[in-house]
Amino acid sequence: MKRALVLFVVLVTVLSVLLYLRLRQQRLDAERASGGSATVEGTKVDVVSRLPARIEAVRVQAGDEVKQGQELVLLDCAEPRALLAQAEAALEGARAAQRAAETSEKLAAQGVRGAGLALAMSRAAALAAEAQKRAADVQRGATERASQRTEAVHLVGGVSDQALDQTQSTLAGLDQQLVALDANAQAARERSAASGTERQAAVIKGELAGVQTSGAAQQVKAAQAARDRAALAVAECTLRAPRDGYVQERNYEPGEVVLPGSRVLSLVDIREVRATFYIPNAELAAARPGRKVELRADAYPARIFAGQIRRVGVQAEFTPRNVQTRQDRDRLVYAVEVAAPNAERLLRPGMPVEIAVPGSEGGAR
Repeated sequence: MKRALVLFVVLVTVLSVLLYLRLRQQRLDAERASGGSATVEGTKVDVVSRLPARIEAVRVQAGDEVKQGQELVLLDCAEPRALLAQAEAALEGARAAQRAAETSEKLAAQGVRGAGLALAMSRAAALAAEAQKRAADVQRGATERASQRTEAVHLVGGVSDQALDQTQSTLAGLDQQLVALDANAQAARERSAASGTERQAAVIKGELAGVQTSGAAQQVKAAQAARDRAALAVAECTLRAPRDGYVQERNYEPGEVVLPGSRVLSLVDIREVRATFYIPNAELAAARPGRKVELRADAYPARIFAGQIRRVGVQAEFTPRNVQTRQDRDRLVYAVEVAAPNAERLLRPGMPVEIAVPGSEGGAR
């Protein structure tokens, strides 16, 4: 009986201690700041080949620090360089053809101006010939009337035969002159029409020269685009660092052949690191974008790193299918992403950290 009493007292004592410890842990959990455990992550960037080529050289090793624009990998690009030389030669040929077309267009424009001047002169000559013909017509009319009067006076003996003959000879000469002037005017009109045709032909040649110049300009643009494309291919023969960081993975060695899309190197930028912890549903109010947080790493036990909440998950994770009781609701967790400046490069990817939200102790949310 006495032994049973001792056992009962021991059992009560153990249960009391366990209950005290459980209550004490619950009180400490309620008073601690919201937060959680996380793993540090950097910004990972892959250095990818866009060309199928053989690797000539890899300038870095895993773990090396690199700067943006630094030469990392050289590819064997004899073919792209030959294509670039071909494209540059084609561009020079297109430019020469453009210059020749522009010269032809200028000559055609001069031909149009010359044909226009010739047309103007032939039209002026035709007008002059017509004017001379009209003047001769007027003169003949006057001479014919004078001849008729002379002939009438001659019939009554008032004018000698010599005077009558002279008047008739003058009239006959004017008739011959009119025939010649009419032929001259007709020739002038034909020359004017021919000059108009020649000017029209010169205008068409000028338009054709303009079309050829425009076509030559388009050929130059096409050749320039081909040259730029070839130059881009040659530029891709040297793989450079897209940003500052460290070489995390080196996947190929010199002599190996890479295909388009091959991940030759992997870089990680740790100037600013990220970490994601999970907060329960009851503490969600403590997590809001922009709020300051503190990070502690086992590697630096005396150091506190400042960070800031960047994103809070909009959907709960690990959610039961049926959430009915308060205890079930407390199992809901939300992802909280934190960003922290890392200028000293102390925090490294994969490093475990503890994150706390200052000011959220004791339910102060």
